[in-house]
Amino acid sequence: MQDFMINKSDSLLLIIDIQERLFQAMESDYQRMLKKNCAILFKTANEFGIPMIVTEQYRKGLGETIPELKDIIPGAKVFEKIFFDAMKEEEIKKEILGSTKKTVIVVGIEAHICVFQTALSLVASARNVVIVSDGVASRKKDDKDSAIAMLREAGALIYPTETIAFMLLEQAGTAEFKKLSPLFK
Repeated sequence: MQDFMINKSDSLLLIIDIQERLFQAMESDYQRMLKKNCAILFKTANEFGIPMIVTEQYRKGLGETIPELKDIIPGAKVFEKIFFDAMKEEEIKKEILGSTKKTVIVVGIEAHICVFQTALSLVASARNVVIVSDGVASRKKDDKDSAIAMLREAGALIYPTETIAFMLLEQAGTAEFKKLSPLFK
């Protein structure tokens, strides 16, 4: 049962390609969902000092991480990539595998391309991979749904934002809980 839990001292957050031009291609429902849920996770990660790694696919063509999210991840390490699978980029691979963190919480776009390929490589690298079900998107709902189903089959855990945030919070009544609880209203 321990394999299904998320421990804040053993986790990092991987933010894949939530960039200006890719983000604009998402349906407005996905845009709202990503902004809200990613903000919850980023603020929770910031509160607990959970490291964040940001990837940006071909920045020249797709732009940078959207400003609304970039502004709340000031300490994140940002890497440009050209491979769809972020683990094929040596700097990113070194950063993740060189970390003592064994759980990688993944948000981003597109679920069936970069998120999918990266998550498969992370699973193959013996990392506990948690896909944020309401923190990933694709232009087409069927593509996202298929990616989520295949990643579950491959061994990734699929949890919604609030489940992850409350696992990291662990209990009510703490200073962290009081600070973050308005995000869940």
